[in-house]
Amino acid sequence: MTDTTSSCPYCPLSTAAGEPPGGWVYRDDLWLVHHGPAESSRPGTMKIVSTRHYTDFAEMTLEETVSFGSLLRALDAAMRAGTDAERVHLVSTRDRVQHFHAWLYPRPASHALRGTDFLNAPQRSEAADVDLAAEAVRRHLSGPAPVSG
Repeated sequence: MTDTTSSCPYCPLSTAAGEPPGGWVYRDDLWLVHHGPAESSRPGTMKIVSTRHYTDFAEMTLEETVSFGSLLRALDAAMRAGTDAERVHLVSTRDRVQHFHAWLYPRPASHALRGTDFLNAPQRSEAADVDLAAEAVRRHLSGPAPVSG
């Protein structure tokens, strides 16, 4: 079920031979999950990308809708267990790249900022921290519950 668009920078991800920094945290027929870029993400930041080309929640199939909720639940638990996150913030604007994707930002309890102040603050990490955080989340991820139809 992979619809792609040649001009979309995210469409080739599902068939790419290489792995993103930190490796794939989760990958199935519907979703790709990997750590965000070190230069703009704190350790543990995850990016979820649909394998099928569409932009909005309203364009999801029922299977995608159900599996996205299950994936969010599993990633939230794994990110809190694998990082020092007290909260995991979900952001999905799809304004720059019009292919469905969402970001999960772990906010530690010790961070002085909360909510949108935290999200608006500069974020970055070192490449080694990306690898460690991705592995920690992967280790705690039991995977989303199977979708039954």
